[in-house]
Amino acid sequence: MPTRSGVGSGAEMQVLGLCRFSYLGRGGFKVDHDSLEERRAFLYDPRRMDERFRYFEAITLPSVQAQTDPDFTFLIATGDCFPDIYMERLAALTADIPQTVIRRYPPMKHRQAMARALKDARVEDGAPHLQFRLDDDDAMGVDFVARFRQTARDLRPLWDRHPAIAVDFNTGYVFRAGPRGLEVVAYKYPYSAIALGVILQPGVQEGIMHHGHHKLWTAMPTITFPGDDMMLRGHNEFNDSRMKGGARQFDYQPLTPEQEVHFRARFGIDNARVRALFSGG
Repeated sequence: MPTRSGVGSGAEMQVLGLCRFSYLGRGGFKVDHDSLEERRAFLYDPRRMDERFRYFEAITLPSVQAQTDPDFTFLIATGDCFPDIYMERLAALTADIPQTVIRRYPPMKHRQAMARALKDARVEDGAPHLQFRLDDDDAMGVDFVARFRQTARDLRPLWDRHPAIAVDFNTGYVFRAGPRGLEVVAYKYPYSAIALGVILQPGVQEGIMHHGHHKLWTAMPTITFPGDDMMLRGHNEFNDSRMKGGARQFDYQPLTPEQEVHFRARFGIDNARVRALFSGG
């Protein structure tokens, strides 16, 4: 795993990101299934997996790989029954991104499994610990890790007094992807799961997976940074939060040439590559 950077007085901060990738467990989806077998069939349906991999390759991983501060671990948690054909594909996609670590867990409650994944990867050395999460169809700004770490430094008097503090970057875009590339709408949303992190005091175990992301403000002090584009939220056919109907609709617009340059600079995303992947290329 990457080494960790210092934060004054010899203290260090481990930055650990979590991405659930088609983990088979109980809970964690707004769409219910009557059994694990039913959920397994849903998760590993070839059409769904093809879409997940397209988004992961075109959107999520470029934003991970382009981070200006490379000193973090990006933990990809999936199930111990994740089919071999998909495991090989996942390993190949992440082989050249040194921050990525893939871990497999048996079926259990979703939050329990994800909290265990974070705990397993955590280094306990008397230092503060920074956690964030990112879905497999979303992206974060290329300077998210750097800004998150700097904010932790700036907030030292607060985390000296509070077990946990949430840091929220609330500005960006909602998008969908297809053969025309990205189509987007500017978006501000508080406590999204994207570009949201938690600073934990040394030894504190109740982290980002112990509370719903939209309810973190009820459990700990928070600080919000509006302004710079930092989050990119995917909407697609298998987007769990939109499958029950009644979800908000957006007036998506294709990226302009100027926006294509901006998205490459802010998120590391190449719109030509998006068009190729979503055209079957």
